[in-house]
Amino acid sequence: MVQRDDQPPRALLFDGSPLLASGVFAARDGGLHTGRDAERLSLVEPARFEPYPKRRVDDGTVLLGGSELPTAALLGAVLRRGAQEAWQAGVDATDATVLTHPADWGGQRRGVLKEAARLAGIGKVILVDEPVAAATYCVDVLRHQVPDGRSLVIFDFGGGTLDLAVVRQEPAGLRVLASGGLDDLGGLDVDAALVGHLGQLIALRDPDVWQRLSSSTDTVDLRERAAFWSEVRAAKEMLSRSASAPVQLPRTPEALHLTREELERLARPLVDRAVDETRRLLQRCGLTRADLAGVFLVGGSSRIPLVATRLHARLGVAPTVPEQPELPVAYGALLATVLARPVADGAEDWGAAVSGPAPLSAGPASGVVSGPPMAPGPPGPQPLPPWVPPPAPMRTGARRRGVLLAGILAAVLAVASIGAVWWSRSVGRAGADPTRTATGGQTGGQTGATTGPQRALPAGFVTCGTGLCPSGPTCWGGLTAISGVAQPPGRLDCGEPHYWETYVAAYLPPDAVGVRQDKLLERADIAGICSPATLTARSRNPADTTGWRTEAWPVQVDGAWILYCLAGPGEGGEWTGTRFRSGG
Repeated sequence: MVQRDDQPPRALLFDGSPLLASGVFAARDGGLHTGRDAERLSLVEPARFEPYPKRRVDDGTVLLGGSELPTAALLGAVLRRGAQEAWQAGVDATDATVLTHPADWGGQRRGVLKEAARLAGIGKVILVDEPVAAATYCVDVLRHQVPDGRSLVIFDFGGGTLDLAVVRQEPAGLRVLASGGLDDLGGLDVDAALVGHLGQLIALRDPDVWQRLSSSTDTVDLRERAAFWSEVRAAKEMLSRSASAPVQLPRTPEALHLTREELERLARPLVDRAVDETRRLLQRCGLTRADLAGVFLVGGSSRIPLVATRLHARLGVAPTVPEQPELPVAYGALLATVLARPVADGAEDWGAAVSGPAPLSAGPASGVVSGPPMAPGPPGPQPLPPWVPPPAPMRTGARRRGVLLAGILAAVLAVASIGAVWWSRSVGRAGADPTRTATGGQTGGQTGATTGPQRALPAGFVTCGTGLCPSGPTCWGGLTAISGVAQPPGRLDCGEPHYWETYVAAYLPPDAVGVRQDKLLERADIAGICSPATLTARSRNPADTTGWRTEAWPVQVDGAWILYCLAGPGEGGEWTGTRFRSGG
């Protein structure tokens, strides 16, 4: 994404998308192709394609088509593509580059990243921990309140890995308290579970078709296998928005259909692994729910609705899910660097600008920034010729150079894709949020609905005092908010396991429409509606609901915005039955 002075940011497009797929194809002539070109070429010669270079960062070299290539060269090809696109947009990446990495990457892995930047021909490198970048975005762009001494959980669920971190707000700034994750868990594993499920159905219909798609080494069959996996991945992404999605089968007009219920059933063991790992990290840190200011989800696989639902149920904190979870790390990395202190043109010590306290010993972490600008590496393989920006006519307004006046490259080394976001910005500009509307409002927000009692009483409610009470037991699954916008929860039979129950409701005040869900209880009027006293008064047995947590959740019912006051056990988790009275 590129931002010029006094202009809103705009996304760079890679093959028509703001995200650049991280796969690299090694051609016979020695060229390295990226993005969709690499994916298309891999259909002809799959042995020359590496889809997830980040997973190979410890290998040193990767065998592609009979040739061993340094892992740094593969990563460098992706970075070089980004630098070229940035140049075409008027941003010079040869002066200073901000790269992000998982917090637990040690010196060897960071060295591979620096070597990749050198091979790509881009400028001196600043390394920023991904969780610090994500937390900076959450605090400074989404305006999520994190008081001193409290922590954010950064849950980065990418295509091939799960990266976790606890970031604490301290007077000196954000500090990585601990980090962890799973190198063998990501969206790719969800894809594999879906493929296995569909494979059973295909094998029952036509065993030969499934044999070709699962174990054949024929070039045509390998190409069809790749196309089938791509179909499954697209269906998975569609199921984050729809209840069902088609999967086209090769060599036939027939299509299978996946449902969201199937996705959640197959993904649940994997998602629960991720949630359990998050809980273990918090236990290592000795943190409880009261110590947490929030849970921030990033990475493309965080789009799966079940992820936020299970985290909320197990941690007792409603996660914050940005509308484009691939972008906050890149945006936050730039913001963390710019906000650290004003830096003059020609400054060399970028590391000092954003360095912070060392992480605690609760887990391996590298702090905010790792090391000074990169020095030239020793002589070695040079699979990428040095890249020099091509000559071009000078555009209106010279290309930015220097440090803060430079176009700063913020590249995110994700597994399934690299969040390619670039900015050209000047000192003192606050910046804008690429995941929000141009006017700063929320997309998909709560507008245009009736918010007062000028309409008939909504179905399922009776009046009770000045508010509304459910006419019968009303229980819910997990809750999800995307960029502060409450998503409609799934209603459940109270006799089945559930997480929340409505104890009272009211019409949402007109001036609260569009307010972030996590800010509603900060309003005195809404806190009064969903008060602990009301919870106790509506309880069948107040002793059973002592210490329960509450949420204020806006839901549109019959054209009116209704504020649901929800309650659940303080320790989180599922429960059965009803704890609150119905009716007036």
